[in-house]
Amino acid sequence: MGTELQTLNDELDNMVAAFDTDDAETLMKASGQKSEDGDAPKMGLPRLTINYDTETDDGLPLKRGSWRIWNGNAPVYAESVNIRPLMRTYEWSLWDAEERKFAAKSVQKPSMSGDFPDSVGGNKCGRLSRQEEEGLSSDDPRLLLSKSVACNQVIYGILDAPNATLADGSPSPIEGMAFVAYFKRSGFMPVRDFIENNLTRKKILMQKAVVEMSTEKHKKGSVLYWTPKLSLVKEVSITDEDKDLMKKFADTVRGHNESVMGEFKEANKANMSADDADLASRLAG
Repeated sequence: MGTELQTLNDELDNMVAAFDTDDAETLMKASGQKSEDGDAPKMGLPRLTINYDTETDDGLPLKRGSWRIWNGNAPVYAESVNIRPLMRTYEWSLWDAEERKFAAKSVQKPSMSGDFPDSVGGNKCGRLSRQEEEGLSSDDPRLLLSKSVACNQVIYGILDAPNATLADGSPSPIEGMAFVAYFKRSGFMPVRDFIENNLTRKKILMQKAVVEMSTEKHKKGSVLYWTPKLSLVKEVSITDEDKDLMKKFADTVRGHNESVMGEFKEANKANMSADDADLASRLAG
């Protein structure tokens, strides 16, 4: 556990150091925007999400498909927002619909390669490789579990929403807010493809990119859903304030990873104790 956690912390430290020295090429690699071979690859923070509610608890109507974020006092809504991604990580998670909470979460890393120790003592919350899945029958519990696990693309950045409003329509603009957003399943590829095709391949640092995000409506059968739609607005310079915020984001990820690794250790300790008890029982018999 110590070695794995130190490696995760080293990756974050390398990212922050590259950001501090304005080394664009190294920063692209360290932040997962570019891999080593040259190919493109909540904790206390307001969370940017796509709104699926039709009304508030008080009965005020809401538009589905708009962006929603907490402004410090209340949720606000906007058709589009401008973001500047300072950090991107990946995380695996398993949602328990009955309990309405996460059954497992993994550490966060700036790339999708390697292991992702998780809070239940496993790897990637039970997500298997494609080859492993193909070797299982369609009703195998391991396959069903694997299909339920989602990979989250986590964006930490700065958000502006000049046209944001409260649920009652009152203006409530946002400027320069630090935020976090999780993009998974249908929202995963639009964000990843944009960063790869519109930023990385054009040698644009995502930390310098002001990106407009609206949403796009889709229909599959009777199900309506929305995905993020991104476009580059402009490039800006990196400031000292950005560098300080980057360090705070790294501290947030580091805190998350330390918590998960603590649960990982405890879960494996419990598993070993159960195995020892089972062995002792069989020897006694």
